[in-house]
Amino acid sequence: MPELEITDNDIDEFLQDYNQRLSDPSMTLEFDDDRRVIIKSWDDIQACPGSGKTTIVAAKLLILEKKLRSADSGVCVLTHTNVARNEIIARIESHPSGLRLTQYPNFIGTIQEFINRYLASPYLRSTEMNPVRIDDDACASLMGSRISYGTRTFLANKKYASISDLKIHHETGEVQVPGFRNESTKPSYKNLVEVFLERLDRGYFFYSEMYYFAKQCIQENSEVVSAIRKRFSYVLVDEMQDTQKYQEDLINELFLCDDVMLQRLGDPDQAIFDNMGGESPNETFNGNGALVPLKSTHRFPVDIAAKISGLSVTGIGELQSFREASDNTPHTIFLYTDATKENVLERFCELLDALEINNQSRCAKAVGGTEGQGGFISEYWPGYDRTKSVKTPRPQLLIEAVSREWWATEADAAFQYALLMQCVLDLLRRGGITESVGDYTRHYSATSLGSHLRTTGVHEEFKCLLTSWIMDGTPSKELWEAQCTKLLSVLGIDGEQGPVKEYLVYSESNDDDNVISQAGTANLYRSASGREIEIGTIHSVKGETHDATLVLETKNHQYDLETLSGRLAFTQNGAISGPRKQKFARQLYVAASRPRRLLCMAAHQDRIQPDVRTQLEQHGWIIQLV
Repeated sequence: MPELEITDNDIDEFLQDYNQRLSDPSMTLEFDDDRRVIIKSWDDIQACPGSGKTTIVAAKLLILEKKLRSADSGVCVLTHTNVARNEIIARIESHPSGLRLTQYPNFIGTIQEFINRYLASPYLRSTEMNPVRIDDDACASLMGSRISYGTRTFLANKKYASISDLKIHHETGEVQVPGFRNESTKPSYKNLVEVFLERLDRGYFFYSEMYYFAKQCIQENSEVVSAIRKRFSYVLVDEMQDTQKYQEDLINELFLCDDVMLQRLGDPDQAIFDNMGGESPNETFNGNGALVPLKSTHRFPVDIAAKISGLSVTGIGELQSFREASDNTPHTIFLYTDATKENVLERFCELLDALEINNQSRCAKAVGGTEGQGGFISEYWPGYDRTKSVKTPRPQLLIEAVSREWWATEADAAFQYALLMQCVLDLLRRGGITESVGDYTRHYSATSLGSHLRTTGVHEEFKCLLTSWIMDGTPSKELWEAQCTKLLSVLGIDGEQGPVKEYLVYSESNDDDNVISQAGTANLYRSASGREIEIGTIHSVKGETHDATLVLETKNHQYDLETLSGRLAFTQNGAISGPRKQKFARQLYVAASRPRRLLCMAAHQDRIQPDVRTQLEQHGWIIQLV
C-alpha cells in the first residue's frame, strides 16, 4: 500500500494558501468535519446533489500533488463525462500545482479516454490496426455509405437491425452482424462483413470496441497492469454511479488492489445513465450499502431539501442544507386538465415574474423524463423539438464553433482547439476531401491532416487561423469571408460546393453580448411577458444548477409523478421497490435537486388524489389549479 497520509494540517495549509489567493473574501473556502474525513480517507463516498464533491476532489488532488515524492508516480482521476473532467480542471488550473496535475505522470480524463490511451490504442498499433478515429457516429456513417442497396433494404425491413450494431462485442469479442444470429451465405451478410472489415482496415472503431481491445491488451501483456499501477498509485473515480458494469470491471481489474489507493465518489440516487444502451449497471458501487454519506448541500435551501428526501432510492436520510429557506417561497405543484396542459409553462413564467427571478433562459428550466408524443414533454408545448435537447449539441455552422458561446464552460484552449479541429474535419467531409492509404481512401483524422498540411507547407497558415479564432473570438463578416477563403485554399476545397457553402455561412452575432444566437440549439419557450425558459429532458440537465426548475410529469408505461406522489407527500415510506419506480425516483431526484431557489412540479389533476394533495400542502407545497 502506498505510504502517503493526508492530515488536518495538510488541509489547513491548503485552505490558507487557497484563501490568500482570493480577491473576493466572500468566496473563502472551508471544509467541515464530514468533508475533511473524505479528503483524508479513501472510502467510497455517496455525495448528495450540490455537496461540493468537485471542490473536494480538486482540493484532494492539490494536496496529493504537493505530497507526492516520486517523479514517475502520479494521480489518476477518471470521470464519466468530458463535462465532469472540465469542471475538475477548471477548479485546479488557477493553482500553481494545477498545471502539473494535467501533465505527466498524472492523468485527468474520462474512463473512455484512459482506456483508449493506455490500453486499447497501444494494443491495436501492436497488431498493425492503427486507430484513426474512435467515434460511433463516424463508424456508422462510414459503413452506411458502403453497404449495398440490397443490404440497406434488408436492414430497413428488420425491426431491430441497425448498421450501428455492426461491431465487435465489448465483452465476447464476437462480431455482431445486425439481422443475423449465425453465419450466413446470404448476400446481405457477406456485404455487411465486407463493410465491417473495411472499417477496421481504415482504422475506425466504436467506443465500446475499445474495451474489448483493452481487455486483450491486459490478457496478452502480463506487465501492463503492474506498469499502470506503478504509474498511478492514487486513483479517484468521479460520478461512479453512471459507470456500466464492463467499465467497472476494468477499473477494478486495474486498480482494486493493495498497490493502489482507490476512492470512488458519486451518488447512486442520481444513477440515470448507468444502464444506457441496455448495458448492465455497475454492481459494487450502486449496490453498496456501506458508502460513506455526504448529505449536506450548498445548492438548495432546507425547504427544498425536506421536500425531495423521500425520493432517495438508497434511503440516504433527510438531506441537510447550509442555506436557510427564503421566507414563504411558493414551491408550487401545478395541477392541469387535458384542456389546460399547454398553459402550465405560462403559469410557471408568471410565478417567476412575480418572484423577480433572473430573466435569463438558462436560469430557469422546465424538464421532463421522456420525449415524443403521448404523455411526453411535447404535450406541454407543441413547439418542443427533441433534436434540440442534446446536452452538448454539435455546431451546425463553422461560425458557431468560433463563437465563444460554444466554449463558455471550456477554460482550456486545448478543448477549444479540439472543437475547431473536429469542425474542420467535418468541412473536409462536406468537400469530399479524403486521403489515400494503400488501396483505400479515407477521411482525414486530426493527426493525418496535420501531417498532410506540414508536407504541403501550409500548416503554419492553418495554425494561425485556428489561433486567431481561439484568441479573438467571433470575427466581423468581412474578416470571416477572408478567413474562409484562406481556409478553403489551405485545405484545397472547392468553396462553390453546396454543402461547403452552407457550412461556412456567417451568422450575425448578438449586439448586446457579442455571442452567436443559440436559439437554434435549445428549446426556448417565450412567455407573454417576454420571459424565456429552456425546455429539455432530465438527462440533459444532469449536473446543472438553476435558479428555478419546473418538473413536468411524463409517461413511460406509467406516469412518473403519479407513481411517486406518495413519496413526495410522505404518505409512503420504506424502500422504493421495483425497477420502474426506482428509475422514476432517480430521475425526479435529479430534476428536483437542480434549483437554488424555486422548485415546481406539474401533474394532471386526476392523478393526484385529494388526500395526497392535503399531505403535500402540509409539507409546504402550494397547490395551484391550472
